[in-house]
Amino acid sequence: MGKSPFSSLFIRSFLGLILSLSPLCLMAQEENVDVAPKSKHWKVGILAGYDQNYHIVDMNYMSDIKYDKYTTGMTYGLQFGYSPVKWFSLRLDAVMVQKNYHVDHVFQYYNLFYSLPSTTTNQYINVPLVAMLNVGRLVKLHLFGGGYGGYWLKSHRKGTTYSFSNERYYDYDVDVVFSDKRDNRLEYGFTWGAGVSSTIKDRLELGAEVRWYYSVTDIQKPYMTNLNPRYNTTFVIQGGIAFWL
Repeated sequence: MGKSPFSSLFIRSFLGLILSLSPLCLMAQEENVDVAPKSKHWKVGILAGYDQNYHIVDMNYMSDIKYDKYTTGMTYGLQFGYSPVKWFSLRLDAVMVQKNYHVDHVFQYYNLFYSLPSTTTNQYINVPLVAMLNVGRLVKLHLFGGGYGGYWLKSHRKGTTYSFSNERYYDYDVDVVFSDKRDNRLEYGFTWGAGVSSTIKDRLELGAEVRWYYSVTDIQKPYMTNLNPRYNTTFVIQGGIAFWL
């Protein structure tokens, strides 16, 4: 069995984050600063990065539908941290996460094959709460896990359709109108990951991390019978700046 694309991407990304923060380590060593002094327990900051969403669908009875395994998006928001001791901290984030997916409807009609691709851009707000174990002094390694709640804010679809009446392709670019009977806009699940950080200038902390959001909620309500459940699992690479209070 080969390696999962997520696993290999996680390893490459994590090594890249360590290398990118190595200059910060040198700066911290030169200035002889401590990381998160005992008098500074609270921090607040911003986050930004990119994500890859994996739209999980049972495709056994959908042979004419092909989902791309991973679709990219953006993420950004705020972070709030509390560290009662240096080796342990709690963090609460409020972030916008794009959980996008790309699908191609391929079918045959009168011995001709048609391809109707579309990309759906979904904007969610996620509020994860995680417990973090912190190892290191000048450059810290963080391992964390916890849960999150989310809300589906907006959906936009762009793609191609076909009119059999005049035998022409048409492009469309529209906002999706949510249905109270069809769309489950509340989401919750688990999150975990790892990161590195370094504090410079005594109070300013720079960090980066990789994170998974694993949803346990179907994005559909039971509005019809024999539905195929659809879930999101999202891989995020993000960096941030925080200030110790």
